[in-house]
Amino acid sequence: MSISDKNRKILWGKSGNKCAICKHTLVFDSTQNDNESVVGEECHIISGANKGPRSNSDFPREKINDVTNLILLCRIHHKQIDDQVETYTPELLRTIKDNHEKWVEDKLKDQPEIPRVRIKRIKEEIPDKLPVINSGKEMFNLAAGACAFYNDYSDELTDEELDAVSSFIQNVKDWAELAQEMEPIQRINASRDLDKEIKALRQFNIFAFAAVEKQKMVGGIGGESSFPVLHLSVNKANDSNVVTGE
Repeated sequence: MSISDKNRKILWGKSGNKCAICKHTLVFDSTQNDNESVVGEECHIISGANKGPRSNSDFPREKINDVTNLILLCRIHHKQIDDQVETYTPELLRTIKDNHEKWVEDKLKDQPEIPRVRIKRIKEEIPDKLPVINSGKEMFNLAAGACAFYNDYSDELTDEELDAVSSFIQNVKDWAELAQEMEPIQRINASRDLDKEIKALRQFNIFAFAAVEKQKMVGGIGGESSFPVLHLSVNKANDSNVVTGE
């Protein structure tokens, strides 16, 4: 019977991806041309083979692959303990294993607690009113780089109007998410498409209003960073909340 996946996970987790003897990392990062390299090995303290290192006929067979009979080592120290069985006795290896796993646990406890990630709003940055958007270029430039979206639209819309409004809101969101990867010609075409949709909405006497609120992302390991949010509202001109300025 082989070592179970569960016991492997427990062993690697308690060992912290480190050799119990030399403390070297046991998984090397991938390179530009190759995948990760695993140099760690799950080693038996009591061998399951009749003439294996530290074999013991009295040791229960069902315990051979138990996590208590396993120690995580680099390949060098795996070979060393199996070559030098008079030095690396079962008692010594169990002590090394216990001390190492306690060392890993203590190291993790020493790490400062990472603050939870949260979004912080700044009162002065919350827009009181959203200005009317008159062109696709204006809409695209506002939306580009937005990390989140607040969307709203008039309640009293016909099915045809609702289709036009929902399509416009979705396209603004889609273009915003793609903006950072777009070439200049693609940005121009996106602005042109949004301009056509804005003019189509005007045929229904519907206006788009938008502004960017500068929020902050705080916590985590990266510290404070900018988190721009697009407010987009699409409303009928006769909506009580709309002032077009036209």
